Amino acid sequence: MTPYTTFEEIKQEWQHIKNQDIKNIEFRILAIDKNVLIVEWLFEEDMTTYDGIYEIKFNDDLECIYFKSWEMDK
Repeated sequence: MTPYTTFEEIKQEWQHIKNQDIKNIEFRILAIDKNVLIVEWLFEEDMTTYDGIYEIKFNDDLECIYFKSWEMDK
């Protein structure tokens, strides 16, 4: 999978959860190194829980220039 580098790509990634019965979404920042952010996420719906990691890179204007997600079924 290639990383998302545009707002539209990131928006499309989350589009599929828009109409789901979301029970819980949590984010926890694991690391910040200059303009790179590593975030753990947890997403619960009905009887399924997903979790994973985001790697997000920003330019000097704090615009997202790189977005990659790893996910797992819990």
